Amino acid sequence: MNNLVTQKEFYKAMQKVTKETNDLTIAMTETKTLIRDYNGLRQVINDVDDRVQRLEDYANSKKSYREYVGWIVGLAATILAVISNIR
Repeated sequence: MNNLVTQKEFYKAMQKVTKETNDLTIAMTETKTLIRDYNGLRQVINDVDDRVQRLEDYANSKKSYREYVGWIVGLAATILAVISNIR
């Protein structure tokens, strides 16, 4: 068997390898861009989640405060009603 490669075959093989390398480089660049965009989007989502959590915590604390105010006003009104009926 003759394992010799002609210059033409070698040149064509090198061109094919070069084209595949270039295609791979382009694909890697696109992948890098997509990963960067995903990471940016992930950060935005995390920021929004944090803001929503803070708003929910604030709303819950305000709700607790309003409940206590209602109880205090009711207690004060009851005390005043008892005092006014004693006299």
